[in-house]
Amino acid sequence: MSAMKTAQQAIDLILHQGLRETKAQHSNVLKLEKTIPGKQNKHGAIAMYRSKAQMAKSWGTIYTSKEAVYDNYATSTHWTPNVFNYLTYTDASKHYVKGAKEQNLSQINTLVVDVDYRDAEERQAKYAEVWDTAMLDVQFMPTLILATQKGYHIYYVFDEPVFVRRHANGKLPAVRAAKAIAKSLKDFYAQKLPAVDVTCNSFGVFRVPRPDNIEYFEPKMTVDFQALMTWSINFANDQHQIKPQNTQRSFYARRAGRQIDQPWFQALINQTDIDQNVGYGRHNTIFTLALACYSSNVSQAQCFDILDEFNSNLNHPLATQHVQKVINDAYSGQFHAASREYVNALLETWVPDADRRVYLQRSQTTWYKYAKPRTERVNSHVHEWQADLMAYFSQRTSQDNNWFTRTSLRHISKELNICLGSLTKALNTLIDQGLVYREKGHGRQATMFATRSSLLQHAMALKQAQRVNYWLMVARFLDPTEQLLALQRFSLTSDPNTAEFEQLRLVDTG
Repeated sequence: MSAMKTAQQAIDLILHQGLRETKAQHSNVLKLEKTIPGKQNKHGAIAMYRSKAQMAKSWGTIYTSKEAVYDNYATSTHWTPNVFNYLTYTDASKHYVKGAKEQNLSQINTLVVDVDYRDAEERQAKYAEVWDTAMLDVQFMPTLILATQKGYHIYYVFDEPVFVRRHANGKLPAVRAAKAIAKSLKDFYAQKLPAVDVTCNSFGVFRVPRPDNIEYFEPKMTVDFQALMTWSINFANDQHQIKPQNTQRSFYARRAGRQIDQPWFQALINQTDIDQNVGYGRHNTIFTLALACYSSNVSQAQCFDILDEFNSNLNHPLATQHVQKVINDAYSGQFHAASREYVNALLETWVPDADRRVYLQRSQTTWYKYAKPRTERVNSHVHEWQADLMAYFSQRTSQDNNWFTRTSLRHISKELNICLGSLTKALNTLIDQGLVYREKGHGRQATMFATRSSLLQHAMALKQAQRVNYWLMVARFLDPTEQLLALQRFSLTSDPNTAEFEQLRLVDTG
């Protein structure tokens, strides 16, 4: 595929169906679009800018069709990848664009992490560091990485657009949820890459995909919004748990109580008009209330009784089996407690303003119940077992043993002091996430384990000819996922037309 077609494919993937396919006037394409019977097709608008200087002055051009975008992207440098309901010009000469505000969003297509270095030379020197962070450390692989003048824009494109709908109280739950996810992504990257701009507008202007700036693109690596939200909640909870605990420790020891006894819990559980919503709806409310019960040492059976009654009082309740599934997730051990950030979002969405201020004032010093150090606890969380496993494999996989380690689950269980059931649960989660690969041994042979990081490090260390054969071998006995294929494709060569690349594409992935 040519570089130009790759750029157009990336643009089409990001925009989804947010714009018309063809121009409303003067189109060069035969119009085959038809409206869906009984449904009004809604189309939005984006803005594109021809330089960073013009972008800074909001001097751009409004486009409402993909055809117009394809005609002009090669001469543009920046764009708004998320679609707005409408955009207008502020001057008669149609230079200055107005309306690119989050309150005017029509659909959210992607979230972007902005990494910005001092100059292009440092950007090139740091690429391996950016690549390792994006591909190895984050649970979700990016869809697209673009080179900017002094850094990179890392795109996470949603598999389906998140449509923005205004709630009856004027709030935009989808926007609030997406902003929370974007904050988690930027905060996570910032821990690894200090050059990340954590203050950039999550729905602002970013580099447009062009043939000369695409460093990596894998169209199959789109992300699920709900899965990314779950990761974000877990990350936010972890951040609260690792905050310094020495400040006002005795004060919290006196004042901190169970989350189910705090005013916000009572505020939410007494609401009856919570409905289906993108972002903060019934599922997220029940999940947050269940986390509060879990952190307050309420039994799972008692939690179900509480939330089943809450669900029954809703004007539009969930099916009972859905409530049970949400509670099971909350009690899985992967989460700690309800996060203040998400509780605030639920209060803002569903609780009247006057009541919300009272609840927040009364709760401001009793939000968190600090977890005991692991050495003082009888039980561990699933994420702690996963961290133990990753550390275990990382210590035992090296170049000396071909980046794999042979061992058994019973041996790992004994060394890490984790029961077999918990070990299997944590390991299967890591395998599903593509962070660990396993080949079961035959007969008396022990099982082989490797991490995604070790495989990639080994592949990068090999020469070109050896590298191809190595990845082909890995693909045969590991039954690789789409994530592994993306790593293979990127690690082979910058020339996608080599015979070795074509060989790799023929690997049967099941």
